Amino acid sequence: MQSKNLLKIPNFTRRAIQGFPRSWSQLSNREIIELNLMATFVGVLTGYAAIGFRFLIGFLQNTILHDSWDYHLISPIDHVRGEWMFLIVPVGLLISTLITRYFAPEAKGHGVPEVIQAIWRNGGKIRARTVGLKALASGITIASGGSVGREGPIVQIGSAIGSTLGQFFHLRPKLLKTLVGCGSAGAIAATFNTPIAGVIFAIEIIVLEFKTRSFVPLVISSVFATVISRNHLGNEPAFFVPEYHLLSAQELVFYLGLGVLAGIVGVLFIRFLYFGEDLFDNAQVPFWTKPIFAGILLASVGYYYPGMFGVGYETVTDALQQQSHFLLMFGFVFLKIFSTTITLAGGGSGGVFAPSLFIGAMLGGAYGHFVHDLFPEMTANYGAYALVGMAALFSATGRATFTAIVILFEMTLDYSIILPLMFACVTADQVSSLISRDSIYTLKLKRKGFAFKHEISVNIMSITPIRDIMTTALHFGHVKMTLSEMANELLQYEHSLYPVLDDHGRLAGVFPVNKLIRLSAKEPDALAQDHMDEPTTTIDMNEMVEDALKKFGKSRDPRILVVDGSKKKLVGILSPVDLIRLSSRDLENS
Repeated sequence: MQSKNLLKIPNFTRRAIQGFPRSWSQLSNREIIELNLMATFVGVLTGYAAIGFRFLIGFLQNTILHDSWDYHLISPIDHVRGEWMFLIVPVGLLISTLITRYFAPEAKGHGVPEVIQAIWRNGGKIRARTVGLKALASGITIASGGSVGREGPIVQIGSAIGSTLGQFFHLRPKLLKTLVGCGSAGAIAATFNTPIAGVIFAIEIIVLEFKTRSFVPLVISSVFATVISRNHLGNEPAFFVPEYHLLSAQELVFYLGLGVLAGIVGVLFIRFLYFGEDLFDNAQVPFWTKPIFAGILLASVGYYYPGMFGVGYETVTDALQQQSHFLLMFGFVFLKIFSTTITLAGGGSGGVFAPSLFIGAMLGGAYGHFVHDLFPEMTANYGAYALVGMAALFSATGRATFTAIVILFEMTLDYSIILPLMFACVTADQVSSLISRDSIYTLKLKRKGFAFKHEISVNIMSITPIRDIMTTALHFGHVKMTLSEMANELLQYEHSLYPVLDDHGRLAGVFPVNKLIRLSAKEPDALAQDHMDEPTTTIDMNEMVEDALKKFGKSRDPRILVVDGSKKKLVGILSPVDLIRLSSRDLENS
């Protein structure tokens, strides 16, 4: 029986020293200037991309739903297609599915998780084709009635612009990631006319660091993207709302209740969304039937409630301006959750930020309507609660509370409601965190096997799975080998411990080197299975490096055997050299 003789693990101290970069702690003045110039360029390009994407949606939507060739957005609520929507919506989702299936799989879904994955797993690299294909897939989805938003797609488009520019100039990974963040910041800023929120969004969700090196380029990109957007679209808030106030300190109790509700509904939205995706993904039917079925379901809802078609900001504005009523707003909470889920599960491409705002506005409006009827002297009109509910629901789903607070302020330019806005947002964030650890973005990454924490300056050890750094060059014995065969085969590698496998590649036991030397001389014809020890320190390949560090602390063995937990097979080995190599790579990218 022959072992799998590949590469011997050399002395890890020497390898670790060789792995460290010569200079990683400081950027040169030239690099700073170049990065800021590229951030300017990314901001300008992203600003025009945001405008182009908006006009693309307007042109497609008006052509498909209104018989109009105008590129300015016309509400899908007033579409003229009637029962033709039962054909238009399924065909739109099918075309979007074909684009993402055959040309750009990363363009499927809501976009932001793919950007996060590109930064933390792919060194900031995003394919250039993502720019056009994401715009096309999402534009068709929204224009044909898909119940999703445009912010996720434009974030992915802007990030792809930054990544493409950085790759063209061969930027090292850390600078490339910063440029991807610049694209995200510019995208949010240009889409919603919110330059401050664009920067905070990029910091809190995308780059996860607050350092001058990255902060300055993010600001530059956001500024120039906003300038481009305002020059072509004007300097108007996204929503026009009456001026709302906190009537008294006692009213904070009611906003506390709204925050709790938003936290619960936010988790409901997250779980229903991924439940729907699982349901469609696991359905054993031809792929093209899924968008058709989803489109028919969505058209059925939209036929009676056309506010479910498209982004839905017109319906949100009605709630903010108190032109809706309780039952409609309450029902729209659940109809929007269903409609967005169906759109994305059926293969549509679009964001979840706008649906979160929609659901939050309807939840806040219905809740405010209810409490105002009960306590008219103590509470503001329901429009105030609709406004606060928008930010609170996004805090619950995206776990980006600072972004939620600032973006709602910039989108409405209403500072008078800031205290209940802040209070409800942090409450919603805490409630949703108690129910579920994952946000609407991180859960998608987790389901792909990528553990991710939305914490600024996140520890690389806590988000890196062992399978990404383990050594797969193994030297092992077999249960049927004699001790003399094992000694002749393995002692040349000078390891302290040798794994022993069975016929199925599963870890059956281990042989310490001293025991192998002693017994092979004493009983050379004995079988390994009769004298091997029980496996010592093992770990599943899907656990995080942080978990391995804890096991290293409890074990004297400098190597941990890595197994595939589902199959119980030995797949690798983890040693200090692997950990130092990871640290070295992280430092080089800093």
